[in-house]
Amino acid sequence: MNDLYNLKGKTACITGSKRIGQKVVEVLAQKGANIILFYNKSRKAAEEIARKVRKYGVKTLVLQVNVSSRENVRKAVENIKKYFNKIDILILMASTFKKTKLREISEKDLIDNFKVHILGTFWPIVESLRMMPKGSHIITISDRTFIGITYSEYLPYIITKGAIMQMTKALAVELGPKGIFINSIAPGPVLKPETMTDSEWKKIREQSIVNYPINDEEAVREFAKLVLYLSTTRSTGGVYPLDFGHLY
Repeated sequence: MNDLYNLKGKTACITGSKRIGQKVVEVLAQKGANIILFYNKSRKAAEEIARKVRKYGVKTLVLQVNVSSRENVRKAVENIKKYFNKIDILILMASTFKKTKLREISEKDLIDNFKVHILGTFWPIVESLRMMPKGSHIITISDRTFIGITYSEYLPYIITKGAIMQMTKALAVELGPKGIFINSIAPGPVLKPETMTDSEWKKIREQSIVNYPINDEEAVREFAKLVLYLSTTRSTGGVYPLDFGHLY
């Protein structure tokens, strides 16, 4: 049972290596996975976590990639081939989360969310497939609103995250014959958004139906544990809630 999540010899590629992504990277490296990090603007954070996890004896590669651009992603994958001969685990964590009232939503708001969430999930998958052997795993990040009541003032985010859920299910059918597994995590409140106050976040936490409080550090750890499971499971096309009791 000690080798239940042994990833030695595997290579994991993570888009969005800031905040929650840093814990995900650390957990995968602890289990032996080599790490490829895609970042857009957070170069310092990506390089810091890459340096940190090398102590586990794994190889790391940090690349600046605009995940919404197919050409940019294609060039990144060609670059990866110089260092690694495969991608066993692909985790699509690039995201944007901006509060916008309904009447103030602009075309740019919709396009920005579409680029990051939909194109930023789709193109890395499509371009990475040629490096993914049978038995590889893809993990997308949708949102817990698909199982419960949604919330206001984040409509572009919610719409595009919902599309990721459907994309995951459709791709499971496309990729199943290739022997590739794809699943999605639908998280509730994990880590306080940088634009939210402590009091706003505390109010959200208190909406859980479970009388078992969880803090941000614990929530991030639970997220990383679910990523680890989905990096090894033989199930596909699933959407896995991580809601901490925020069902309604």
